[in-house]
Amino acid sequence: MIIIKIDLTKLICNNLYEIPIDGELIIPSELLDGTDIRKISPVKVSGVISKSFEEYELNIKITGVMTLPCARTLKDVSYPFDIDIDEVIGENSDNSLKIVQNRLEILPIIWQYILVDVPLRVLAPDAYEKPIEGDGWRLITEDDEKEVIDPRLAKLKDYKE
Repeated sequence: MIIIKIDLTKLICNNLYEIPIDGELIIPSELLDGTDIRKISPVKVSGVISKSFEEYELNIKITGVMTLPCARTLKDVSYPFDIDIDEVIGENSDNSLKIVQNRLEILPIIWQYILVDVPLRVLAPDAYEKPIEGDGWRLITEDDEKEVIDPRLAKLKDYKE
């Protein structure tokens, strides 16, 4: 498991050129509330944090698997993600992340990128196999060959111009 708060003291004092990050991060279950994500595997995080003038550059790759509901059947669907993060943090950057007491918390950065990567909808592999019909109704697609006429308008076809 990696440390969520990275100590930047060695970068600030110019003792190191970059701080390597490599490990797994467990996303707290409280963060899943209010999202479509049902579960998330431990997130593999690898990359470096380097200093450029008064700014810090994050070059991180995160990978993992999130479980989302199928848009058609609501079954669990595993959705793998592979995200590259190239972020600049400093006084002039637009993001809300701040360095406090020479420490940078990377969990909000990683969580933000995971949320952006959540697809609008996913479908389970067997979602297409089930017929879409019910009691007194069925889904009509473009592939249907027979012409469906509303029974209320059926008599109109007898009229000719």
